[in-house]
Amino acid sequence: MTQETPLLPLDAADKDAEELATRVYLAVLQHSEPSRSLLVAQGMHAHLVDRSLSLLQERGLLRVGTGGQVEVIPPDISLPALALTYERQARSTRSAAHELAQVFFQARSSSGGPDAAAVRVLTSMDEIAAVTAEAVASGTEVVRAFRSFSPRTEAIFAAPTHSHEEPTHGAGGKLLETRTVYDTQVLELDGALAVLQARERGGETFRFTSSVPFSAVIIDEAAAIVDVTSFDPTGFGSALLRARPMVLALTALFDQLWNLGSPLHRAGSGAAAERRDHMILSLLAAGAPDATIARQTGVSQRTVERRVRALMDRLGAGTRFQAGVQAARRGLV
Repeated sequence: MTQETPLLPLDAADKDAEELATRVYLAVLQHSEPSRSLLVAQGMHAHLVDRSLSLLQERGLLRVGTGGQVEVIPPDISLPALALTYERQARSTRSAAHELAQVFFQARSSSGGPDAAAVRVLTSMDEIAAVTAEAVASGTEVVRAFRSFSPRTEAIFAAPTHSHEEPTHGAGGKLLETRTVYDTQVLELDGALAVLQARERGGETFRFTSSVPFSAVIIDEAAAIVDVTSFDPTGFGSALLRARPMVLALTALFDQLWNLGSPLHRAGSGAAAERRDHMILSLLAAGAPDATIARQTGVSQRTVERRVRALMDRLGAGTRFQAGVQAARRGLV
């Protein structure tokens, strides 16, 4: 390590003072009995030595005695403690940034005048992804989403499994509650069940309903990203919204979809045939057609049709939808 290598964050009054503090710290580390007079004897100006020692002492890296003797705190203790302090400060800053942003946008939305910051038009799938990640990272409570069967949704489901298993964290690393309503057509994607199970392991709770017209992600009723790739595959025309009335309207739409939606239950621990029937009933309740059920359960469509008819008879249901409802009422899914 050279003396030019900065050991500490650049938060002193100026860069020169920071570099000098680093030099002083390296010097006291290299002496068994360091002192102020020793540092001055090495050619450092006394007032700069005093300033550096004071700064290093404030950071908990050393102690200066009344006679100028310097006691160095072992770096394997002091530096991790200092790093933890800066990490806490960073978390506090991120949280404050989120709260102050809400004040900023609320003040402008209540002023009655137009504000370009309230609506930002997005022009590509990459921009949708980046803006969504940034907004979620500033969240503090809950992320709500509804997703149509769209190019953006397909891209999300095509991501590696491990990425779906990652919990959703917001400001300061806080774990966020995540709820999503998917269009039933999403189940037609290859490997959809495996992806959904991975997302469930990551903490997501989800339901299914039909005819979700577009996608949106809502963060804390403070911001929303509207994804219209179901209408334009490039993503042009999507938007980041911070105008509170718009965000609340999308939140109300999410609540409606969530109340209409059906959960997708995992198969139980019984025999293979029983687990298969459990999954068929669950997919029926979610509104999936026979072809989708066959693809997701790994059996032929003819087998699915036969089992669906048998299950309908067992439940006394006249339609596939009634079979799903009856199964839910009886606690079978």
